[in-house]
Parts: sequence; C-alpha cells; structure tokens
Amino acid sequence: MEIKNSTLNGNRMEVLGLVSIQLPSPWWWSGQDIEDVKARGAAFRTFAEGEEDEELDVAYLLVVDVTGDPEELNVLSLDEDSAKSYDQYLYRRLKKTLPDGGMELIEWLSSQLYETDNFKGFLTIYIVKDQGKMRLNVVHRIRVRESNLVIAGCFDIAMDDQLTDPIFDAIKKIAILPLDGEEYWPLNLDQITEAQKLAREWMEEHRNR
Repeated sequence: MEIKNSTLNGNRMEVLGLVSIQLPSPWWWSGQDIEDVKARGAAFRTFAEGEEDEELDVAYLLVVDVTGDPEELNVLSLDEDSAKSYDQYLYRRLKKTLPDGGMELIEWLSSQLYETDNFKGFLTIYIVKDQGKMRLNVVHRIRVRESNLVIAGCFDIAMDDQLTDPIFDAIKKIAILPLDGEEYWPLNLDQITEAQKLAREWMEEHRNR
C-alpha cells in the first residue's frame, strides 16, 4: 500500500509537510497512513524480533493532525488554569473510552503545559494495560502553523530499559519543517526530560513492587 502522509528525507520521516521525526535504531519501523475525519497523519510501529506477525507492537510513534477534532484544543489558547481543566478532561475521556478498545487506564501521571520564548506545548503521560501488557504512553500536543498536532509514543514497560530513552528522544527532537526560505527548526525540548524522569521513576517503583 502506498504511503502518502510521510516521506523519508535522510534519516528522518517528514509527516504532512509539517514536522519531521527520527525513528530510533536499531529497530525496524513499519509505517502506515492515518486517514480519518478527525485525525490525519502517520503511525510507525516496531515489533519484537520474530513477532512481526503479532497484532500488538512493542512500540509505536505517531504524528497526526487533529485540527478537525472538536475535542482537541489549540494549545496556544491554554494558560495555567485552563491547562489543569483540560488535563482532567483528557483523564476522564480516556478512562471512559479505553475499555472500548480492550484497554485499562492504570496510572495517570498528569499533564504539563510549558512555554519557551517561541513555543508552547502540552505533554501528557499515562500507563495502560493492553492485552495483558503494561504500556507507557507519552502524548505531546503542539501547534504548527494552522494545525493542531498530536505527537505520541507508546512502548511496553517490560522493555523500558531499551525503549524509554529512544521514544522520549524521538519526541523531544521533533523538528518543524521550514516554509520556503526559513531555517529547519529542531525543537530539542528540555522540558520533556523532566517528564521522562517522572515516567522512569514510576516504572522503577512499579518494577520493585
């Protein structure tokens, strides 16, 4: 099947002409388009060796434009108070809808609104149980030009020693694609490092229970 929403440029995948993401090595990633009324973009999945035919991957990364989804906000409109309300809204929505996909919300590690001089993002981390596996999800909401983007990663906690840093680094180093005549803009967001630390602490505590 032809993939239309992402293209390879060097060692990075460019998605929807808006952002690029570097898929972590040494894993082999399978890409597919996401085409929906509410979400359009690309998903990249990787599987454990010898389990390529399994239904559940060990990790995925996705980039989707959710501007058409009325439940997704423009993060530029958020302030400290409204960010707390939106965090609780997302929590209630996921807790209600995850069981429809056979998943269970195990832990909500809350959301963080952050700003730099020229950027604003909204980062959420939570743990789910999916087909008996504990999986960590990190969801980064940003605004690029006229689009609301969701950039997300998910991985099996059983493989956290192999996947935590690569998945977080891929999201941290998302780059904004340039308009004509502009510079390529890698984000390199240090704020995500704090969320990564929080996620690692939760996983270590869980492992020692």
